[in-house]
Amino acid sequence: MEKEATQSMSTSSNPIASPMISDLVKFGQLTQVSYMLLGPLGSGKTTYAEAFLAEGLKLGFPAIFVTTDVSPRVIRNDMSRHGWSVEEYELSSQFIFIDGYSERMGAPMTGASYSLSKIDDISELGIILFDALEGLVCARIVVDSLSTLILHSNPLTMPRSMQRLSGRVTQNSHSIMFILEEGVHDDKTYATFSYLADAVLRFNTDCEDSKFCVRMERMRGTDTSREWHPFIIGSK
Repeated sequence: MEKEATQSMSTSSNPIASPMISDLVKFGQLTQVSYMLLGPLGSGKTTYAEAFLAEGLKLGFPAIFVTTDVSPRVIRNDMSRHGWSVEEYELSSQFIFIDGYSERMGAPMTGASYSLSKIDDISELGIILFDALEGLVCARIVVDSLSTLILHSNPLTMPRSMQRLSGRVTQNSHSIMFILEEGVHDDKTYATFSYLADAVLRFNTDCEDSKFCVRMERMRGTDTSREWHPFIIGSK
């Protein structure tokens, strides 16, 4: 389901990111999906997640950004730097931050609508997230990063908690995107959390044609090429 956006993010010169998920799959449902972004630090995962939300806002999908590693101000400024200003969407509650960084680090809040004080309890995140989702239709959610939540949580219960959270999100017609850092966890952790996601995108910095590259490793219900594609931000 789509609805008209109350603000216009797109202009003829507005930067867009490519390829987005719809460019990487041949067919299948692109909403109500859980995505996992894998790659080393600095490989463009957060920028891709920001582009995912910006694209959704342009299509009329509300956005929620759960940030655990930096303050909402950093994300807000980064998106603005790429031409995806979200302040007006925040004013209309079409873009919502859940701040899991500022209070934990003793930093001042920067206008975030919701605060997540305990990142070692994913059940609290679920409560806050579904409070924020109240009244929103087909929202896109980004959790940056799942790695931080894993490092602060019980490793035995975390996979089931993540599966339960993403299942509730997708069953309620939303999509959720998790960011998982390579080089932080063991192989079993990567395999487990990748298995629990509907789709897995991998990022790399060893690219010939651009700074970053991306490929769709798998997505349930559709065919993927598994080819590497340069991830670029340009003007439409």
